[in-house]
Amino acid sequence: MAPFDFFRKKSGGATENGDTISISSRTDDRFNKNQSYELSQMATEDSYSGSNSGIYSDPYADNVPLTNNHASQSYAYNPWNAQGNQQATSNMPPPGMMPPPAINMSPKNQQTKKRNIPWFTIAVSIIQIIVFVSELIVMSKYTGSIVASKPTFNPMIGPSTYVLIHMGARFTPCMQYISGVTDVKTSNFPCPNSTTIATNVCTLSELCGMGGVSDHPNQWWRFIIPMFLHAGFIHIIANMILQIPLGGSIERDIGTLKFAFVYILSGINGFLLGGNYTPDGIASTGASGALFGIIALSLLDLLLNWSLYEHPKRTLVSHLIEILISFALGLLPGLDNFAHIGGFLMGILLGLCLLRSPLKIRERTGQPIAADNYLKSKTLKDRLRNFGIMFSGRHPVWYMWVIVRLVMLALAACLVFVLIRNFDNGGGHCSWCKYLSCLPINGWCDTGYITTSSS
Repeated sequence: MAPFDFFRKKSGGATENGDTISISSRTDDRFNKNQSYELSQMATEDSYSGSNSGIYSDPYADNVPLTNNHASQSYAYNPWNAQGNQQATSNMPPPGMMPPPAINMSPKNQQTKKRNIPWFTIAVSIIQIIVFVSELIVMSKYTGSIVASKPTFNPMIGPSTYVLIHMGARFTPCMQYISGVTDVKTSNFPCPNSTTIATNVCTLSELCGMGGVSDHPNQWWRFIIPMFLHAGFIHIIANMILQIPLGGSIERDIGTLKFAFVYILSGINGFLLGGNYTPDGIASTGASGALFGIIALSLLDLLLNWSLYEHPKRTLVSHLIEILISFALGLLPGLDNFAHIGGFLMGILLGLCLLRSPLKIRERTGQPIAADNYLKSKTLKDRLRNFGIMFSGRHPVWYMWVIVRLVMLALAACLVFVLIRNFDNGGGHCSWCKYLSCLPINGWCDTGYITTSSS
């Protein structure tokens, strides 16, 4: 997988992180250049506060202040004429033209940098490294070496496939019933400590481990655990090179909960799609599906905030080239392109659901309802009232985008449901789908199928 570049967005001043996609310090050209706006706050130092303090600088959250700790504000609206010396003043700007409130540098807002530490990216990377070290320890315990060289060499420079299966890789025979394979008690499989073909003397339960399997295996957790497993040094280093900078940058922008949600579901969906359409004998590991979900978020951010990028066309071309190269590499043996495709698709659906509204929509709909209308949410009745206020008096385009979000969320849920149900029914039955993950040369598309022989 090629390393992912980061591109700077436009900003009214110096960007905080010039090599990230953060737009928290940008200045939007959303108002008429011949008009100036002056915001005067009549209350005290922190007009908008709470768990989302500083929400107006969050590039992905729709501006809906949920609490108001102070009195209302007054705004001075100053349209200048051609000579620049006439001024009209009113209590409020015209509808749809209210400028964003100034962000007060209260102690809460000064702690934004601390809150923006990408905790999930850090935690998941540490866990994956620890798990990889555990793989090497188990491999050394079983075979006396940390790198598989017999019966086949692992080009990723790491444990054997059998050890990875034993530790939780996605491996269909450990997860579902396969006629003539899982229901035959006398079937022999390679052992985790196999170093020669002659050591195919283990049962399926011994190979799968984790409590063993019955005639109808159901180790469903193999759709989750493989995100933390890696096939070798090359595999984990390549993923870390992408995950740490790109994942950390996006997590800081959209928040830890949203990022973790997209990361985990994209990874699961990648393994679900692969479980349905890859041959039963192929084991799959890695965070590639999750990372492709994050790449999808990065691409969506560009498309939804096109005018905020300094060179959007150049950035788009670079994104597309790198994505195409990554998908092309997925056609090589040993790489699961279905995980890439499934993760990318889930990232697109969840991104449209969770990312901030497109810039054009935000410009058209203007600022949301003032926080003065909200009550302190002490009771359920107050919370319900605030929820109703949040959806009242909006621009029609705002409601349309809410519908788009709900549709994308429903499609994501349906996709996961259909793939799970399809897998439980024996997986996908598609004769040409295998070519999405392999090239029809040198028999690459004919590998991974389980065959049985009697001795």
